[in-house]
Amino acid sequence: MIKLDIERAQILGKLIHEAREHAGRSPKECAQVLNLSVQKYHTVESGKYPISLPELEALALYLNIPMGYFWGSEPLSVSPDVDYQTLIALRHRVIGVLLSQLRLRAHKSQEEVAEALDMDVSLIKEYEMGQTAVPYLHLEQLCRYLDSHVDLFMDDVHGPLGRHEALQKLSRQFHRLDPEMQQFLINPSNMRYLETAKKLSEMDVNKLRQIAEDLLEITY
Repeated sequence: MIKLDIERAQILGKLIHEAREHAGRSPKECAQVLNLSVQKYHTVESGKYPISLPELEALALYLNIPMGYFWGSEPLSVSPDVDYQTLIALRHRVIGVLLSQLRLRAHKSQEEVAEALDMDVSLIKEYEMGQTAVPYLHLEQLCRYLDSHVDLFMDDVHGPLGRHEALQKLSRQFHRLDPEMQQFLINPSNMRYLETAKKLSEMDVNKLRQIAEDLLEITY
């Protein structure tokens, strides 16, 4: 190989190595995907193995990365940096406040709630102060008694879980579309059509009807 090929092979091997570590996969797992020995797979990451396009595609699928990553046009996805302990503590306090508000709207005292669910009043107070975590099954019981639903306590769309749920929903909806529609949506040149569709969806029905009538007049 010429010098440029060697350098490119080493760069590609390094990219594969970084993608594997990013995905949390072992050399043995990737070797199995490519039907190689572990020793042989190490030559893939060192740039000594002449990896083929189908093998790169298989790794991209397995490691859940875009093919553009290997060409340098797309980066690896970055996981959100979440302080989980702080998040949990904060969510306990938020749930306590929401529980207190829900109880007050239902015109129930802490004593009434405790008696109905066979709990100590002190425990209800600790729940509402966010001092004690509310077990999920207790939360279900509280919601039933106060005529509400657990969804009320879920993290909103602006929180980490809300964003995670939105992405999961978006992914499910995208994969339900037929392949032609998926290709249309991911084509950057179609962005103006999507922006137009968004604007139309936000317009008043009467305004849309007027636009349709104007178009008919122009057509005929």
